[in-house]
Amino acid sequence: MQGKRVSAVKNTTILICDDNPTVHESLSVYLKEAGMQTISIYDGSHIMDILKERDISLIILDIMLPGKPGTKICQEIRQQNDIPILMLNARGEEEDRVDGLLLGADDYVTKPFSPREVVARVQSILKRTRPQPPERDIIFSNLTLCPSSYEAAAGDTSIGLMPKEFYVLKCLIDRSGRVINRNLILDEVWGNNYFGDMRVVDTIVKRLRNKLEYGGAQVTIQSVYGVGYKIEEI
Repeated sequence: MQGKRVSAVKNTTILICDDNPTVHESLSVYLKEAGMQTISIYDGSHIMDILKERDISLIILDIMLPGKPGTKICQEIRQQNDIPILMLNARGEEEDRVDGLLLGADDYVTKPFSPREVVARVQSILKRTRPQPPERDIIFSNLTLCPSSYEAAAGDTSIGLMPKEFYVLKCLIDRSGRVINRNLILDEVWGNNYFGDMRVVDTIVKRLRNKLEYGGAQVTIQSVYGVGYKIEEI
């Protein structure tokens, strides 16, 4: 498949394909306020030519277009291009939504809509579909962490870590020298929706201490009573 995913919101061009001028006016204003450029077309007859000629980051595509329906256009685009597509539909019927998503749309908004919601969905799609640059190795004292593989090593000695152990260690190293409370660790490693026992952090830290000491890591994770933890070089 040809085409590419967008790498950032800035320098992003959104193609709006809708037969209603009001939709173009409102979306263009809000998208431009969010730092994006827009191109407006009112039917899908030349959309494939535009995709060949212009660097389009995402398409906002109405499902009810004159001539060729948006579902058909979506299908044709997907045969040649993986550009993100956000579909619009005035009816909002479940069958239409499912059809659009099955044909390759990345998201779906029902009319009437809030332009702010559309912008938020566009930003979310771009963030989700853009290629993520590889994270660099993290070096602290004699420790090296490789985020792409969850590997850790103290000098030449490999330290086997589970993913959660790796992320707790990374969270501490990213804020080395500072006391990090358990809530921050929970939010960053387990997410804001975690409502489990906070003591899971203590369990992970205890395991980390043992593995780091056994592997010869020249670091220490200190407990700060009533607050949390701090990592320091030995």
